[in-house]
Amino acid sequence: AMSKKDGAVMNRVKVVVRLRPLFVRGESEENANVIQYDVANKLLWVMPRDAEDKKNRRQFKFDGLVGPESTQYDAYAAVLPAIESVFDGVNGCVMCYGQTGSGKTHTLSNMSKDPDQVGVMPRAFNRIFEYIDADAGTHQWKLTVQYVQIYTEILMDLLQPSNEPALREDNGMVVLTGAEEVPVSSADECYKVMQRGLANRATSKTLMNAQSSRSHAMYILNVERSGGPEMTLNKSSLFLVDLAGSERIKKSGVENAGRDEAISINKSLTALGRCITAMADRRGKTAPPFRESKLTRLLQTALSGGGRTSLIVCCAMGDSDVQETNSSLEFAQQAMRVQVKEVRREQMDYGAFTAHLQAQVDTNADKANAMYAQVVAKLKGDIEGAMEKSAEAAGLKSQIANLKLLNEELGRQAEALKGKGGPVKASSGPKVAEAQNKLKQMTQQLQEAQKERDEVTVMLPDIAAEYRELGGHAWHNGDTAKAQAFYEKALHAHIKCMGKEHPEVACSMGDLANVFCDQGRFDEALGLYQQAYKVHKDAFGADHVDTAGDLASMGLVYSVQGKHKDAYPLLKEAHKIMATALDPDHPNVQQVKVFLDKTKAAADVITSRPIDYALRPRRHRAWLMIGPASRVLRVGGAARNADAVTESGEILYAL
Repeated sequence: AMSKKDGAVMNRVKVVVRLRPLFVRGESEENANVIQYDVANKLLWVMPRDAEDKKNRRQFKFDGLVGPESTQYDAYAAVLPAIESVFDGVNGCVMCYGQTGSGKTHTLSNMSKDPDQVGVMPRAFNRIFEYIDADAGTHQWKLTVQYVQIYTEILMDLLQPSNEPALREDNGMVVLTGAEEVPVSSADECYKVMQRGLANRATSKTLMNAQSSRSHAMYILNVERSGGPEMTLNKSSLFLVDLAGSERIKKSGVENAGRDEAISINKSLTALGRCITAMADRRGKTAPPFRESKLTRLLQTALSGGGRTSLIVCCAMGDSDVQETNSSLEFAQQAMRVQVKEVRREQMDYGAFTAHLQAQVDTNADKANAMYAQVVAKLKGDIEGAMEKSAEAAGLKSQIANLKLLNEELGRQAEALKGKGGPVKASSGPKVAEAQNKLKQMTQQLQEAQKERDEVTVMLPDIAAEYRELGGHAWHNGDTAKAQAFYEKALHAHIKCMGKEHPEVACSMGDLANVFCDQGRFDEALGLYQQAYKVHKDAFGADHVDTAGDLASMGLVYSVQGKHKDAYPLLKEAHKIMATALDPDHPNVQQVKVFLDKTKAAADVITSRPIDYALRPRRHRAWLMIGPASRVLRVGGAARNADAVTESGEILYAL
């Protein structure tokens, strides 16, 4: 029932014939036994008792044959592939077709306390939820049910008769709207919904069936599977269709409203036959006339929507039914020629994919934090080792100085004795030699210690840079206390290896000042900015851009403190330097001009109220950006190095 064409999976309609047991309608023995069958080879012969009736003598072969002695399970097993298609995100359809009284409803939806007698539908519910239970939470499942009927070309909701369901097209597919959709989470709930719908289905008594279905009914089980290792979202539907029986009005004995029902049923089944014939035509010359009836419109998605379809054709075995039986079997044989390209309704499950990425981020964050702790421990050991070596070298230097003094004193005493012509005491010679030897040893130790200290000193810039990087990491994560500790260590290391007047030291001062601003410690921040300004000015000159950056930082701190008149000349000088050194359209020049204008406006009105600025420093630069504290943009709990918004709604940026 499945083949491949141009790489695509082609599904052929699978047809199973079920023969109704003899004497169900009280047929006599003379009226029975006109059908011979071979279940093993799936062959069936129609043999009318009238030897002259050659036109009704036929042989058929189908995908499956369920004989009169078979069980309900046999019928279910024959259509199981269509039921299980929903596990793969492919629509499935099981449809029962046949004349009135041939056993369609019994086969599809029979409800019985005897488990051997229940129909295909209850067994399908059990199979689907067995599969979901076996999935054991690997995926998330969402199932809903709709149940509708078509009675005299009117579409009705069997679960809520007051509804007015309709059919509409969506991306070339026919969609059922306006019908109640009931969530279900177990086979028992599906079964109860089926019972509720069957209670509202149109049935009546005919000569051929005491409880004849007078409507076409469709039970739709919508299945949605998401998550899992595939991170895909699969949506599919299982269509379980119990068609009303075809019948000859004269034979069924219906009158009045029953006659209208029979005419409507036969008309819709004729339209279905034309659709099947058109779909079976491999040349594709005729488009299936799905719009001819409500039934074919409703079945359009089930038949041509890229799913797997199984057709159960129910037949009576009596000689009086030979005409209807042949008609049903010819319909079945035509249906076997229908092929549709399989469509798997699968897409990326963005919710599951996002959760997967978040889990990876969390895992990587844990690894990063562990590495972060290792680096901190290593740096701490390196710094402590460097400090110990430095202290050891200082102690040795002090001891050597003392030994030098002792050696000099011994030398003076020896010279004094020689000048007086007196002999040098024998005991003093060894003492001098011992002191000189000790001096030599300690000098060697000092040289070694100084060498180690020099090696550590060479490492200090790298250590300082790593501390600075760790400080920036902590600061961007909103941990100002940790950032302060790292920036202080970086500043200390820079001073140790470069001295207080090096520009790198000024940058470290700016880092620490930025953290102080975050903590509201503006006076301490201002002191550091002033020191950084002096270092940059001495190193680069008063007209350098970095010097201007320090001036602007001091000006912004004054503005935050409400000292606008103190801030204005600093910002003015910073703007002048930047406008000269940089292009007039440079963002830094433009932004300092914005700060300057706002500060001037505040100074002109002589207000002591601070401008509602939120200081947001730019990493590794003695620079700030401003905007109301309540609107500083944050990501992951830490303020971004991005835009902030002023009271007037303007967006400002860090330089």
